[in-house]
Formats: sequence, structure tokens, C-alpha cells
Amino acid sequence: MKKSVMIVATALMLGFSTASAEPMCGNSCDMRGVGRGHGCGSAMMEERLGLNDKQIEKVEELQSNQFRKVSAERRKLVALERELHAESLKNPADNKKIDQLSEQIGKHSAALARLKSSHMTEVAALLTPAQLDSMRTMMDCKPGDASCDMKHK
Repeated sequence: MKKSVMIVATALMLGFSTASAEPMCGNSCDMRGVGRGHGCGSAMMEERLGLNDKQIEKVEELQSNQFRKVSAERRKLVALERELHAESLKNPADNKKIDQLSEQIGKHSAALARLKSSHMTEVAALLTPAQLDSMRTMMDCKPGDASCDMKHK
């Protein structure tokens, strides 16, 4: 029982952190917020990294493909999290099902991490060494960090 409670608590925390991990981009975008609906994307990269037209076109294509892949994976993850929440609130909860759902959530979270890494590798391959250094600096910054915002202006 204690193991199941820990698994549920971890899965719930993962669900909340996943939901809050996508920063909303206002005036300060970063690579973690790249994607549709964030007001960032290639325009932010063009400005901060000095991308040329060919790079912009390729980055937009990569981002479109990334959005499609990530959206499908996130929908699966959200459905699993909802199922886990519903099962966790049952009386009595099915601990075996909770364990299975938690495992599936972990697998989908890992798949999302692989997609993100693959996308970053593809984008990095398009950049010059100087642009890659700028991208690294951008990724090291936390959203809303004033000192980072100043580095990019």
C-alpha cells in the first residue's frame, strides 16, 4: 500500500510539473517555450540567434514536425494521467492498475524527453558555432530572469 501511495504521489507531481513545465512566453522567450501558441518560435530565434532566411525556413519546418509529434504524445500522457487520477480516487483503488498506469506515464514522459532532445539536435545542426553558443546561453536562462533578458537584447 505504501508503495502505491508513493507511486500515485510521484505520478501526480509529474502531472503537475508537466503541466507547468511549458512556460508562457511574454517578452522573454527561451528554447523551452518554443512551439505554437507560445508567441516564440522562429521569430525569437531569428532575432536572438541571427538566423538567415534558409535557417528560418528549416527551423519552422522542424518546429511544425515537432509540434505534431509532441502533441500526439502529450494527448496520450494526459489521458493516462486522467485515468490514474480517476483510479486513485476509487474506493478501493486497484493498486495493480495504478502501478501499470504509472509505468505507462513514465514511458510517455521518457518519449517526450527523447522527442525534445532529438528536436534540439536537429536545430543545433543548422546553427553556426556562434549561434550554437547563443542557443546554449538562452537554454541556461530561466524564464523571466532579468539578467538573462539583458544578455539577449
